[in-house]
Amino acid sequence: MVVDVAPTMTDRELQRFIEHVKVHTGINLDSSKRYLLESRLGPILQKLSLNSYADLLRCVSVESSIENQTLISAITTNETYFFRDEHPFDLLKYKLIPDLLGENEQAIVKIASAACSSGQEAYSMAMVLKEILFDLTRFRVKIKAFDISDEIITTASRGEYSSFEVQRGLTTEKIRCYFDRIGDHYQIKPELRSIVSFSKKNLLKPVEPIEKFNIIFCRNVVNYFEENDRAQLFKNLASMLLPNGVLVIGATEFLNNQFGHFEKKVDKGSVYYEKVA
Repeated sequence: MVVDVAPTMTDRELQRFIEHVKVHTGINLDSSKRYLLESRLGPILQKLSLNSYADLLRCVSVESSIENQTLISAITTNETYFFRDEHPFDLLKYKLIPDLLGENEQAIVKIASAACSSGQEAYSMAMVLKEILFDLTRFRVKIKAFDISDEIITTASRGEYSSFEVQRGLTTEKIRCYFDRIGDHYQIKPELRSIVSFSKKNLLKPVEPIEKFNIIFCRNVVNYFEENDRAQLFKNLASMLLPNGVLVIGATEFLNNQFGHFEKKVDKGSVYYEKVA
C-alpha cells in the first residue's frame, strides 16, 4: 500500500514564502507561522499536482500565474461571516446612513468594503440598506467591494453560500428575506446584488484614479501589516474617501495620531474615523 506523505517545507523555503507573501500582499508573517503556511499551501500542491514546495516557489515567481493567484487566495482568505461583530452594522444603520440621507434623500451614497473576502460584509451592508430604505430603487446607493484575490472576487460576485455559511450571523427571517434557495445553496436576491459590485485591488499599491466613497469598511486587516505598510494603507484609504468621509476598522484595530488623515469619533460605543483635510 502506498501512503502519500506531505512534503516538508525547509527553513529556506519558509523564508522565501514569507518574503513572497510580504511583497505581494503586505501581510507580515514570521517563522512562527510555519503551520499556517503549510496548512494553506499543502493543499495547493495537491490541487496543482506539484511534488514539492520548491516547485511551487518556481511557479509563483510569475505574478500573473494561476499558481501565484491561488497562493494569494489561500493566504488572504480569512474567517468571515454575515454581520461579523455587529456594531459596525448598527453604526451604519443608525448613524452613518441617516446622516447622509437625512437632509437629502437624493444624495449619492457610495460605500466600500475593502478586503471583502468572500462577500459577506458587502452583502450585510446591502441588507442594512434594504432594512432602512425599503425600496432601494428610490435611492442612489452603491456598494463596491475590493479584494486582492481573483478567485475570491469571482466567488463573492456569485453571491452563493452554503447552508452553513448563511446560518452564521443570519436569522431564519433574514435568510428568507434576502436569499433564494437554489438546490442545497442560497443566492443573494437580485435586488441586493444589483447595488453591490466586486473588483480586484491591492490596498497597499498607489491609488489609481478611482471613484471616492462616503464610507469605507476596512476591518481585520491592519494587524497583519508592519508599521510602514499600515501608514501606507491609511494614506491610500484617506485618498479614497470624500471630504468628511468615514473609515470603519476592526474592533481590535486602532488609528493613532502619527498616521494623520483621520479624527476619531464615537457614537453609542462604536468607534469610527472621519477624514480630515
